[in-house]
Amino acid sequence: MTSYQAVRVQQQVLPRRRLVVPSRRGRRIDPIRVLLAGVALVFLLGLVYLGQTVNLGATNYEFQRLVGERDDLTRQVKTAEAGITRYAAEQWVLDRGGRAGLAPLGAKLIVPAR
Repeated sequence: MTSYQAVRVQQQVLPRRRLVVPSRRGRRIDPIRVLLAGVALVFLLGLVYLGQTVNLGATNYEFQRLVGERDDLTRQVKTAEAGITRYAAEQWVLDRGGRAGLAPLGAKLIVPAR
């Protein structure tokens, strides 16, 4: 066996490995792409801000509507309480009873609780 054949056998037994190095071709950062990405990001942030602002305005509008409705209901309750108080007054009951032809009793009737 010649020395040439021995080297050839060694190459077949232990093949030479090539390192795979990623190519750097085409990986340069393009300023136009960075600018477009920045504009897109600012646009998306603007849309989110606009959505939040509109949502806040709608919430404030709904809150004011509900406060107004609460005030109206409170006013209605106070009006009803005033009417009930007026009808429950002793003088009003005596006047209405007198108009209906009823006569008051001599003394107040107290019924004991059981």
